[in-house]
Amino acid sequence: PEEQQSVIESMIQGVTLDLYHPTSSLASSRALKSYRDNALVFYYGSKSETVYKCMVTGTECSKEALVAGHIYRQQWPKSMLARFNIGLHKPENIIIMQPQLEKAFDKWQWVVLPEGPD
Repeated sequence: PEEQQSVIESMIQGVTLDLYHPTSSLASSRALKSYRDNALVFYYGSKSETVYKCMVTGTECSKEALVAGHIYRQQWPKSMLARFNIGLHKPENIIIMQPQLEKAFDKWQWVVLPEGPD
C-alpha cells in the first residue's frame, strides 16, 4: 500500500511534467537514430533490412520512415525506472513506429497498457 502510493505519486508527477514539457526536442537526431537502430536489432534481428513493420500498425516501412518512441518517457522521474527494471534508452522501452504515431503518442492520443509482469 505505501509503495503503491509512492508509485502512483511518481507517475502523477511524470504525467504532470509531460503536460508542460514537449518531448520532441529532448534528444538529438543522432541519439534518436541510435535508440532506433538498437531497437531494430533487438526486435527484428538486424538494422540493415530494407523493410520493417511499424510496431503499432504493422505497416511495412523503410528504416528511414520509422522512429523510436519511449514507452516510459524521458522526462518522467528516473527513480521509477529501477522499480520497473528497465533502462530509459534500452530497446525494451522503445516502440518502433511511424512519426505521425509518435506525435499522437506524445500528445496522449494513444497509450501503451502493459498486460502484467510477464
